[in-house]
Amino acid sequence: MKIKRTIMVIIALALVVGTIYTVPPTRVSAAKRVKISAESLYINPGAVRTLTVSGASGRVNWSTSNSKVVSIKKNGNKATITAKKKGNATITAKVGKTKLQCKVKVSGKKVLIAYFSRSGNSKKVAKYIQKQIGGDMVQIKTKMAYPSNYGKCAQQAQKELEDDIRPKITTKVKNFDKYDEVVIGYPIWWGMAPRAVCTFVEQYNWEGKTLITYCTSSSSGVGGSAAEIRKLCKGAKRTKAFSAYDGEILNSNLKKKINKWLKNIKA
Repeated sequence: MKIKRTIMVIIALALVVGTIYTVPPTRVSAAKRVKISAESLYINPGAVRTLTVSGASGRVNWSTSNSKVVSIKKNGNKATITAKKKGNATITAKVGKTKLQCKVKVSGKKVLIAYFSRSGNSKKVAKYIQKQIGGDMVQIKTKMAYPSNYGKCAQQAQKELEDDIRPKITTKVKNFDKYDEVVIGYPIWWGMAPRAVCTFVEQYNWEGKTLITYCTSSSSGVGGSAAEIRKLCKGAKRTKAFSAYDGEILNSNLKKKINKWLKNIKA
């Protein structure tokens, strides 16, 4: 009888101690659930990013510590931020008494994205890249438009490649010297970049700049196009080229690949 009574007393004490020192499970799980999609970002002027707060049961209040460096557009548990100029800013998401922060550093790099596009695929990729790394964008345009008929366009492109022709272009970038990084995008024509791209890159001094190339194609990939462009851009720092297939433009899988590529080359 005494043993049974002693056991009951011990159990009762254990329950009391557990009540005092155990954090309610709901609080623990709630604290773990609420988080922000990025705690730090390093981006260039003009870059656009979306921050998301997940696991929040209440209203999310967003703010930026420096709107001159990073502006913010709020939309519920999401906020779209745009890098304005070189500097630092902290994005804060407040959910009740919980504060979540993302430290943003905006570089002083100046970026140019130049693309040649006939079907529109290279343009779509260029616009997505611009959102990720910022910068100015320009389309490489020929003085004489290529035939709208695919067969005739392919014939002209083949002749230009065989004869190494440089078609005249109307695109001219003012103050090209101010750019630190230049992205060149194009479709693959007969295994290489369209000759108009060669016309464009040969106009400028590439000394000290970082060259970033990407291409779009139905199946062939980069081929020898990137090596040729690099050769024409004498003095430029080289980066690994990227190839996007027409069939995946611009699905979520391709976006992930582009993001990974840009991160690896530190664009």
